[in-house]
Amino acid sequence: MKTPGLSELQTIVEYLSEELLGSQIQEILTTEEGLVLSLYRFHLEPKMKYLVFDLDRPFPFIGLFDQSPWKALKKSKPLGLFLNAHAKNTKISSIKLLPELGRVVEIITGTDARAQDVYVRLEARMIPRQGNLLVQVIEKNKITKSISWDKVIDLQPLAASTESEERSIPFMMKQWFERRGKVGGSAGVSVPSAENPYQKWLKQKEKDRQKKIKALETVQKQIHDFQDTEWALVGDHLKTYGFQKVKPEWSLYLDFEKSVSQNIQKCFEKMKQNESKMKGALERVKVITDELQGLEDLSEQRFLREAQSKMAQRQKTTQRKVEGRFRKLNLPIEGLDCWMGKSAKDNLDLLRQSKSWDFWMHLKDYPSAHAILQRRKDQNVSTETLNKCGQWLIKEGLGDKVMKQGGKLAIVVVECRHVRPIKGDKLGRVTYHNAREILIAF
Repeated sequence: MKTPGLSELQTIVEYLSEELLGSQIQEILTTEEGLVLSLYRFHLEPKMKYLVFDLDRPFPFIGLFDQSPWKALKKSKPLGLFLNAHAKNTKISSIKLLPELGRVVEIITGTDARAQDVYVRLEARMIPRQGNLLVQVIEKNKITKSISWDKVIDLQPLAASTESEERSIPFMMKQWFERRGKVGGSAGVSVPSAENPYQKWLKQKEKDRQKKIKALETVQKQIHDFQDTEWALVGDHLKTYGFQKVKPEWSLYLDFEKSVSQNIQKCFEKMKQNESKMKGALERVKVITDELQGLEDLSEQRFLREAQSKMAQRQKTTQRKVEGRFRKLNLPIEGLDCWMGKSAKDNLDLLRQSKSWDFWMHLKDYPSAHAILQRRKDQNVSTETLNKCGQWLIKEGLGDKVMKQGGKLAIVVVECRHVRPIKGDKLGRVTYHNAREILIAF
């Protein structure tokens, strides 16, 4: 399948603009072939659509499908991490062709993005043998951060158009899907098993609701059992009549080997325990009832509020404040920070302020500072990022002179949970286990 010509690409862009304006970027999937944006549409069906950037060298392509044609890599590529940090949960506000540059599509994310101080710009170059994807963060009309799929080359002057008869959009999408799609099904046909995030959220909420209902039934049964007990009646009877005229069914409450006074004491202690337990159970009923009422609102608006809140919380937990005068390396592609101490005391202070899932880094068999790479819990960190931290650790520890000589050094990488300071050691030394090593060339 050949790449869409300029007029065909203009038709595709108009179609994408009609389908995707105002949709929200939910997920960013990267593969060896290119990039897939998972988009949630608020007012159109189906809610989920997948915008594909095929960066195949000879024949790049851009298309829209009801299912993702590719499976994501376990470790995202740098451009995917960059988009995840800067464009996830933003809305598409503009899609247009830049005819003066040829087959180049521009996508802007963010509500009324150009009116904001910060927005993200995607430039998809659908030019045969020059296919590329550029992503830029624009702050106050200036490019502050950028990344590209391949090395950026200058665009050549437009050649005279020799396009033949235009192909229809469904034909081009189907043709591409049959040649490049890697999952079952066909273009434009939804796969029942591929649920969109909103449907997954609904299923989880229904599971939560069933759990709450079961918990409520259990607590109500406990309350009923507490009400059925007759400790108070038995205690009052013993105070008046002792063991005389005891009802047969009350024998479960009594220990005839003990005295009447001991049984009276036991009865009233049990009565007080039941009253306390019943009070706690009634409070629990109120809590569960309130939680069930909270699960009545299953609207898309609530789903989006929760998703945005979780994303904001994740970003907040990554960018943590570190008390002290430490050296810092900013890693904007993945939105991470790496910190390094200046002394033995700094190293230990830094370790104590770290989370158990952060990465502790040190030169193997070489004296050096401790570096702490902060990350979110269960967040994968790319080899490229670890290499950058390792090179920074070598440079700060051994100096520019050693760096210029070149060579290779091993870096130890351990989760902070497996690092323990040696008690009483004034040099800041530690013990560690479950380590892995990376070899850094400099």
